[in-house]
Amino acid sequence: MIKALIIDDEQYCLDALETTIKRYCPDIDVVGTCLSGVLGLESIEKYKPQLIFLDIAMPKMDGFEMLNELDNIDFEVIFTTAYDNFAIQAFKVNAVDYILKPIDRQELIAACEKAKKRIALNSGDPLRYNRQIIQLLNSIRNFSEPLKFISIPTLKGFEIVKAEDILYVKGDGNYSNIIIKNKSPILISKTVKYMEKKLEEYSFFFRIHSSSIINLNEINQYFRGEGGYVVMSDGKTLNVARHRRKLFLKKLEHHL
Repeated sequence: MIKALIIDDEQYCLDALETTIKRYCPDIDVVGTCLSGVLGLESIEKYKPQLIFLDIAMPKMDGFEMLNELDNIDFEVIFTTAYDNFAIQAFKVNAVDYILKPIDRQELIAACEKAKKRIALNSGDPLRYNRQIIQLLNSIRNFSEPLKFISIPTLKGFEIVKAEDILYVKGDGNYSNIIIKNKSPILISKTVKYMEKKLEEYSFFFRIHSSSIINLNEINQYFRGEGGYVVMSDGKTLNVARHRRKLFLKKLEHHL
C-alpha cells in the first residue's frame, strides 16, 4: 500500500477525490486529508506520505508556496488543477503529473499507476523529487500570465470558468446565482459567504452587500445615495450597503 495525502481547500473536492481513490485505486491508502497548505505541511511531517494529491489554487498558501516551504521533497506529487493551458504545458515539460478538475476516473487511475511505478523506481532518492519540483516551480514563474481559472460546484458536478468572466454573485439564502459574461447564470447551493472566500484571492472582487459580490472591472456606473448603487456591465443595478460604502469607494479608487 502507498501512503497518500490529499490537500485541497474545498471539502467537497477532498471527499470526492478520497471516495474515487478508495473505489478505483485500492493500492493507494489515503492516510489524511487537509483543507490548507499549512495543514498539509503538518500532515506531511506527521504521516511521511509517499504520494500527495495537491490542489494549487488555495488561499493564503497555494500549492506551490507549500512546496517551497519544504526543505526536502521525498514523495510523488499529483497536482489537481483547473489551470489554463500555459500551466499545463509547464507540467508536461517537467514530466509532473496533473489531473484536471472535475476529476476523471480514468485519468486518476492512470496517474496513480505512473506514481506507483516511479515510487518503486526512485525510492530512497529524495534529490530526484527535489529536482523535479524545483524545475516545475521555475517553469511556472517564467510565465507572466496569472492563473485565473476557478471551479464552481454545481448541482450536477463542477463548472470551470475564468474568474475575470464572473460579473457578480447574487445571493438568496443558502443559494447563490453566479452571473458570467457570455454564459448562462449558474445557480449553486452555496452561500454568498462561501463565494466570498472562494474569490478572495482575486483583488478585483468586492462584497458590496450581504447578498452581492461584484467584479470591480465590470462596473459601468456608481450612483450616490444612502449607500448608493452600481450599474454593472449587463445593466443590472445592485445596492451598496451603507456600512460598506466607504470601504467600497476606497477599494474602487485604488483598483482603478
